[in-house]
Amino acid sequence: MNNSSNKTNRPFIFRTASRCIFIVACMLIIVGYILMAGPGSTDESFNPDIFSPRRIVIAPMLCLAGYLLIIIGILKKK
Repeated sequence: MNNSSNKTNRPFIFRTASRCIFIVACMLIIVGYILMAGPGSTDESFNPDIFSPRRIVIAPMLCLAGYLLIIIGILKKK
């Protein structure tokens, strides 16, 4: 039974360049969500930080860039 040796000799689905793109994309997504995090407003107090450019412009753009990079990493040809 050589099933175990066949499993170790299979090539990876994605090449090294694609894996690097995936790692960068995941880091962009994580940083984007971290930048979006923060305290919100309550009924007792209003927090104007929820409308800061960091939370409504920069963080979503980083997440979108990360998701687009994941698509590029999947579609990248050899």
